[in-house]
Amino acid sequence: MATPAQMDRLVGRALFNDEFRELLLTDPEKAARTLRYKLTDAQLARIRRLNREELEKLSTAFADAVDLYQHQGLGFW
Repeated sequence: MATPAQMDRLVGRALFNDEFRELLLTDPEKAARTLRYKLTDAQLARIRRLNREELEKLSTAFADAVDLYQHQGLGFW
């Protein structure tokens, strides 16, 4: 069973990495294994309910926010 923090990392990585996002959406078990996580049936079901379009929008919005902070010299990472 993946911990809540591991689930956050799994989805977080999908926000930053297009290839990983595609893998997570098409084969969540394989995506989890790449991070050495084992998902429960309930966790797999939650991932399978992710909305591709909404995840893409969130990814774009987050990338835009990071770019804005970097442009303003606020040291976001």
